Amino acid sequence: MTQLQTLTRYLAAACTMLLVSACSNPEPELAWQPLSLDEAGLEMQFPCDPQFARTPVDFGMDIGSVPVSMAGCDAVDSTFAISHWLLDDPERADEALAFWQAATLTQFKAVDGEGKKSGAPFVPAGAMDLPRSIQASVEGVGRAGWTVTTHGVWFARQEGDKARIFHAVVYAPKAYHGNAQTFFDSIVLK
Repeated sequence: MTQLQTLTRYLAAACTMLLVSACSNPEPELAWQPLSLDEAGLEMQFPCDPQFARTPVDFGMDIGSVPVSMAGCDAVDSTFAISHWLLDDPERADEALAFWQAATLTQFKAVDGEGKKSGAPFVPAGAMDLPRSIQASVEGVGRAGWTVTTHGVWFARQEGDKARIFHAVVYAPKAYHGNAQTFFDSIVLK
């Protein structure tokens, strides 16, 4: 056997090992870092340095536009974000979650994704225990026509005589359930 044949075999073996390791770990490794959102009384982990924005949104609840604060960033091929706003009437918190879920999920031609059943309860410690405080994973078609997996959670917390409404989401080209779960499990209400 010549040196070239030996080198080719070693190279082929190395490529095979890389391919096998890539296939056995489909979710990218992310460098999680803490983020504190003092205005929202929330701490969580992000896999990237988030950008911050605030924009008025009308959820169709006959309360007009409300200022929604957002933090989000892209890591590898996924977008990670959290948004929140203050609702004057905490009695309408469950209704607000329903409107936000509808607004998010109707952007896609969504169907239930694998791994997480849509509508599983999601109530972090300190959150209001509401029927629409849920976690969902859906697959759908985004605006550009590409398949998108959306992992989302919606929940609310009472703040005095108001309620803060939250939505955290991961948009990805495929179902990265582990990374989405790490993101959601890191949410701590202060």
